[in-house]
Amino acid sequence: MKLLKLFIALNLSINVALFTPISAHAAPKVIEQVAAVVNNNVILESDVNDMLKTIKASADPRTLPSDKVLRKQIIDRLIVENLILQRAAKAKITISDDEITGAIDGIAAENGMTIDQLRSRLSAMGISYSTYRERIHNDMLIEQARMHEVRPRIKVSPREVEQLTKTMTNQPTNNIDVKISHILISIPEKASKQQVDSATNKAMDIINRAKKGENFAKLATSYSNDDLALKGGSMGWRKLNELPTIFEERLIRAAKGSVVGPIRSGVGIHIIKVDDTRSEAPKKITLQEVNARHILIKTNVLVTDQVAKQKLTDIRKAITSGATTFTAAAKANSEDTGSKDNGGNLGWNRPEVYDNGFKSALLQLKKGEISQPIRSSYGWHLIQLIDTRQTDGTNMVKKDQAYRLIFNRKFAEEAQVWIQELKGDAYIKITGEGKNE
Repeated sequence: MKLLKLFIALNLSINVALFTPISAHAAPKVIEQVAAVVNNNVILESDVNDMLKTIKASADPRTLPSDKVLRKQIIDRLIVENLILQRAAKAKITISDDEITGAIDGIAAENGMTIDQLRSRLSAMGISYSTYRERIHNDMLIEQARMHEVRPRIKVSPREVEQLTKTMTNQPTNNIDVKISHILISIPEKASKQQVDSATNKAMDIINRAKKGENFAKLATSYSNDDLALKGGSMGWRKLNELPTIFEERLIRAAKGSVVGPIRSGVGIHIIKVDDTRSEAPKKITLQEVNARHILIKTNVLVTDQVAKQKLTDIRKAITSGATTFTAAAKANSEDTGSKDNGGNLGWNRPEVYDNGFKSALLQLKKGEISQPIRSSYGWHLIQLIDTRQTDGTNMVKKDQAYRLIFNRKFAEEAQVWIQELKGDAYIKITGEGKNE
């Protein structure tokens, strides 16, 4: 459904409430029941009930467990997101109103709606626009905090990239996509043998039930301890090389419909269901490269935008009239120390390496043409397009892909460890209906 992305934000967001003292002169108010305490914050029963209502309204009933089990998963999810929001506040991560508006505009566009239509749809669902904005704000904070905390832990070496690129080139049949669902049975850090055995037995029971035909999404929603539980454990389509190595080794020969596990990692025991597979034959990739040169004038307190633009206008007139050459003008005037001595020549490059303003102007030029003065983040430029060519970019693109695959694999692994650390360092107490679940 096109509304899927609209519902994602509703399903996976939270409202964080704080205890607020009642004024001596205020009218009596009904105090909401607290579902859980997370450090100095609380999660209200109304937060849990709101998410429960939204999930039941948008999910396939056949994939959902009992309300009791679903409430437990929702509380676990809200606790994790609450901890991440607290970390975001500690790191002073902020999201501007413009960023929130841009994200909502994007959601509306992807669902084929205008903003007014989105507002109407939210209203029909009983959700105010201001509440929706707050939920999107929280989602964006959570994503920013995750990147801020986890990204610095990830190291990808050139050797790793080269090795994976070579594998992808020499063994193209290994370039497989898998559509998978996942269940994690978490094990605490420094777990006892009894805890490990208990988790292993639980995982084996789930595997046996899945192999006998029980709905895997329902099992994931009931038992998984990762943040995909409320989506039935669905990880969608992934490159096989992108997955943790311990998954890749087990999945490379797994057929569609297979249930794979138990797989032990540092955070727990994993169970994977192969929903589908696909592969593509290797393709040759052609890239455009441009050979260009430029003259740069930087702005400062004395050299305003107007002054810089006028200077380049005069230089352009001198070049086009034949009074000077581009090379001579660049050597005499350009403030790009890396290219001025070479007549402003930037050599052959992909257009993507340049600043957006520079790239946009460059791609509009014909061979030999000189641009009007244009503004970039570095200053003002005259640009001349010398030539263009098509090159074989297959290896370059594979290296880019290899880097992303390795990074995503390591990020997924480290994010799980980070969540366990957050929970291990926090004071968490479930106090509401889920206390004994």
